[in-house]
Amino acid sequence: MTKVRAGGGSDTLMQRARPGTLALVIAKHGALAALLFGPPLIWALIEGANALAAALAAPILVGLVAALAAHRRPLPDDLRGVEAMVAIALLFLLAAVLSIPGFMALGLGPASALFEGMSAITTTGLSVAPDPDSWPFAAHVLRSWMQWCGGLAMATAVLALVLGPGPAAKMMGKAGIDDRNRIQSARSQARELLGAYALLLVFFGVAISLALGNAAEGFVLALSAVSTGGFAPRSDSLASYGLGAQTLVILACLCGAVSLLAFTQMLRRNGTPLWASASVRRVTLATLACSAAVPLVIWLTGTEADSVPTILNLISALTTAGYSTGAMPTAPALLVVFVLVMIVGGDRGSTAGGLKLSRMGTTARAARHALTLPRLPDRAISPLRQNGTPVDDGFLVALLGLIILYILSAGAVWVVLLSLGFPALPALFDTVSALSTVGLSTGVIGPDLPPGAQIALSFAMWLGRLEFIAVIVLFLPGTWTRRLRWKG
Repeated sequence: MTKVRAGGGSDTLMQRARPGTLALVIAKHGALAALLFGPPLIWALIEGANALAAALAAPILVGLVAALAAHRRPLPDDLRGVEAMVAIALLFLLAAVLSIPGFMALGLGPASALFEGMSAITTTGLSVAPDPDSWPFAAHVLRSWMQWCGGLAMATAVLALVLGPGPAAKMMGKAGIDDRNRIQSARSQARELLGAYALLLVFFGVAISLALGNAAEGFVLALSAVSTGGFAPRSDSLASYGLGAQTLVILACLCGAVSLLAFTQMLRRNGTPLWASASVRRVTLATLACSAAVPLVIWLTGTEADSVPTILNLISALTTAGYSTGAMPTAPALLVVFVLVMIVGGDRGSTAGGLKLSRMGTTARAARHALTLPRLPDRAISPLRQNGTPVDDGFLVALLGLIILYILSAGAVWVVLLSLGFPALPALFDTVSALSTVGLSTGVIGPDLPPGAQIALSFAMWLGRLEFIAVIVLFLPGTWTRRLRWKG
């Protein structure tokens, strides 16, 4: 009997991830630990939260040692796409794991600490902390700063900047930037995206601080809002803030749900007006639809609900920020509307989660196109078009795969929550909230959630933030070795 490669010709063309190269890429990004935990560490020292400061110093030391050890070792010129994708997935996982000591210093168990860290770095905003109001303010800085870094800085700009110019940075940028201008290099666009992202933070940080009369709280809210993260320094989210502050925070979330390319193009000399962006129009129309849907459903079903907080909550769900301005509705019809909106999420190229507005628009056009095909002559050529251009078959395959993976993942996590005895609709709501990195909850996710379910939902948040493919590729055997079969 002899061993032969399985999979035929296509299998021999598939690139495999090289563990040594991947380890080197991760090590070279060790300095990101200082970026991620440095500012909260400084705040903890100023505040006198010494236990939290010591817990945050440990991952910084580990990261810097790894970066120093890898400093003189060059990356290969042929860094592969699969290696860049897997590296990004691992960097998000490591960020959550390295935050565990910090959250354990706040009194959480290991599973809860992992959940809290994953919720932060994936910009979700779900929490299992029993009493976050008792935490030092540095803990809220930690969560919101991690969300701001996870929203863009880790996944795109910093990854393309930290390696320096060259093929490695180009490949990491290509893997990290979801919606990019193909004319620009990944490195130059990373600078523009990070600049626009920082300007949004400064603008809304100042505006919210003035509305609250508290700069620290205002900037913590802005960190989470522009990253569509949803963590707040108060356990009731936005409910105890005034309507003006609530509106500013939700507006910051809406800006985070727009493709950041719209802001970079506006900031250039002779730039494109913001309202001319297709992404801005999509998010605006979706926001108006949400605003109209709530009173319509309340009127049709006779549901008793406060319209204004529910509308703001639904807009927050659309942006996948997950801020709550009041009690979540309990009416099944409204919960279903929330689930559908969370599945869609913000627009492509933004910090928002979900399947994305632009992709759902393509899906709707594909459905409409399918209805026209039976009425065409047999030899007619009528490709699906978007903005007058035929849609690439590869994009449609990727879109179909993403939708299927979302449905399968949601089904698996939903079954886990159902097995624990949670009601079906609230369990589905919280499942979708985790997968779309939203952060709203009907009460299923909370301090009493069993550790096993916390780990499963942490995995769901990781999946959703990286849009499934990167995480699943990490666990495929074919990513690491060619399949073998016996022939005899």
